[in-house]
Amino acid sequence: MNGESVREKNDHFRGYRKRGRQELRKIKRSSVRRTKDESVNEVDHVADEIVHSTGEDKISDIGSEEDNLDVEDEEGKKEKVYDALLTILKSEHPEPKRRKTQADEDNKAAAKPAGNENVNVEYEPVDEQLEIENGLLGDREDDNDDDSNENEKDDMDSEDEQDPFESHFNQVSEKYVDDLSNAFKSKSIKYKSVKASLGDDESYIYAKPFMVGEEALVESPYRSSSIYSYFLKQRLKVQNGLLDKKIDPLTCMQKKLIDPMFQYKDILYEYDSYEKDESEYRDLYALHVLNHIYKTRDRILKNNQRLQDNPDTEHLDQGFTRPKVLIVVPTREVAYRVVDKIISKSGIDQVDKKGKFYDQFRDDSLPPESKPKSFQHIFKGNTSDFFVVGLKFTRKAIKLYSNFYQSDIIICSPLGIQMILENTDKKKRQDDFLSSIELMVIDQLHSIEYQNISHIFTIFDHINKIPDQQHEADFSRIRMWYINEQAKLFRQTMVFTKYISPAANSLINGRCCNMAGRWKNHKVIGSESSSIGQLGLKVRQIFQRFDIIGNSIIEEPDYRFKFFTSVIIPSIVKSVGYEDGILVYIPDYTDFIRIRNYMKEKTTILFGDINEYSNQRQLNANRSLFQQGRLKVMLYTERLHHYRRYEIKGVKSVVFYKPPNNPEFYNETVRFIGKNAFLGNTDLNISTVRCIYSKLDGLSLERIVGTKRAAVLSHAQKEVYEFK
Repeated sequence: MNGESVREKNDHFRGYRKRGRQELRKIKRSSVRRTKDESVNEVDHVADEIVHSTGEDKISDIGSEEDNLDVEDEEGKKEKVYDALLTILKSEHPEPKRRKTQADEDNKAAAKPAGNENVNVEYEPVDEQLEIENGLLGDREDDNDDDSNENEKDDMDSEDEQDPFESHFNQVSEKYVDDLSNAFKSKSIKYKSVKASLGDDESYIYAKPFMVGEEALVESPYRSSSIYSYFLKQRLKVQNGLLDKKIDPLTCMQKKLIDPMFQYKDILYEYDSYEKDESEYRDLYALHVLNHIYKTRDRILKNNQRLQDNPDTEHLDQGFTRPKVLIVVPTREVAYRVVDKIISKSGIDQVDKKGKFYDQFRDDSLPPESKPKSFQHIFKGNTSDFFVVGLKFTRKAIKLYSNFYQSDIIICSPLGIQMILENTDKKKRQDDFLSSIELMVIDQLHSIEYQNISHIFTIFDHINKIPDQQHEADFSRIRMWYINEQAKLFRQTMVFTKYISPAANSLINGRCCNMAGRWKNHKVIGSESSSIGQLGLKVRQIFQRFDIIGNSIIEEPDYRFKFFTSVIIPSIVKSVGYEDGILVYIPDYTDFIRIRNYMKEKTTILFGDINEYSNQRQLNANRSLFQQGRLKVMLYTERLHHYRRYEIKGVKSVVFYKPPNNPEFYNETVRFIGKNAFLGNTDLNISTVRCIYSKLDGLSLERIVGTKRAAVLSHAQKEVYEFK
């Protein structure tokens, strides 16, 4: 299970370089496809057809023009039936008016050029936005290769009632689903939980939703913590060495995840190490995703044969659209690693456009060795955060860059999919391809939070909705819980992060309503392994708590700001310690703007600021002035520290406006004082570190001071605590 992908040994080392936004908007694409001018003309042609089309019937990409004319009447009838169905559904599920798109009406305009995609070709830069639009407007291929008549008796669907795939998606009564859906809508749902240990310093909490009056019996999700307890496709067993049950292929971490993952429960997992743990959980969810895709496909093919034998039978086995898995990752480097694992575990040798994918996503450039190890891990390789890629699976091949509506898996960055879901051009907005997602994976959420966490919430706003268009759906085979807009009750969401944050809890608790329940782990942090325990610097560290009247989460920023302006700023003005070299560390950009405006308008303090939007000239100038003591106070944002990891010189005291979500940032910032003291510019006995916090900062505080200390700091009567 530790099949870490191996890159080519002879790849040329290119060295680390910064990637500006202009550069990130350019990627490479095969010149065999078409020239840039041809692409632009073709897109203009598509737009022109959309504007001037007046009631033309939808044209299929497959078959001759004569065949298209023969089915025009049938297509028209299908669209009328679908419109009538939508009218009924909208009346039963009223919602704000949604936009309509015409992206699928002109697929013929983006005809696929002939050519062998596997030959070695040269690449030329094209617009990334055009590449993503091609995934929506691009060619629809013939699906006949899915209808293979190969004899794969050993690899067909088990349809065993004990198989979680079967029990979760096919064995739940329609009445129970309706009742549970109504309970969620009326907010009368109750969660019952069970908590147990996973080891000396780790535990888990499993919670399952129940309706009022329903017998609440919650059992542990753990069976034998073995991969052999679950029904895997034969192809996956052969490819991944899972035929001999005497050999245990799972690591300790994988044994913790195997049961909740393969039982389709929502997961929020906080892991330890970057390289090792990330590789292990990706191994596991790649196998789970492939197993789900193969079972879904084989079930449809088997039912196709049954319908041929007996057309009067009913088989509900499909959704509105084909995509079943959505994987959200922060950068192209992570996407490359995930796709590489999926390919290596799939058991499929033929991969279309693999060379193009590697050329656009793989990059061996490395950050400077002087940066922390976590920085080197996050920012190595291709750090572009703008992409969406579809993967289509057939029995014999994996097709990369497939049309989204013909894809089984969609891998994207938050920004890339945001440009489709909330495009500034309303005509280009689409979300129909997310209507039938059954598995959703969010990988490296801690990195995504520093990009724009609102994009993740946007995805949840658009997923599992009734589509605006038909997209060649066979309504006689669509499951009823799709038609009733209840797919979110079946969707499994898995979130993996280095550090659990309030945003992560909000996603899993507030945006997920999986009827199988949710599972998350909790790590107990001892005082020795906390940030303070590993600091290695004897300096006064003062933690000051402010209380929130009424425990209102919405008003928390106001109480924090009031405490800072009434307690911290006066202490800066009338400081008994150093009057300069004061660094104010601010995690949230909105808080930074608020503090900067206050200090500019209400105080006479000489201060400067550097943030993620400062240009290089401002960054250099303010850092130099602060080091020289000409600026007494420096405002410094956490997002800038995440992306640059600056060594701020001249720091004598630090004020944390809020505990950093990443405990590494606490130590790195406090050590600015130690480095200044090493140069003889400050005295550690006079320097201080202040951190203001509330009860809502428990997660961050726990990683900084330890689990037991955090409980005392949050709930004891005393409001000021000092460590040294």
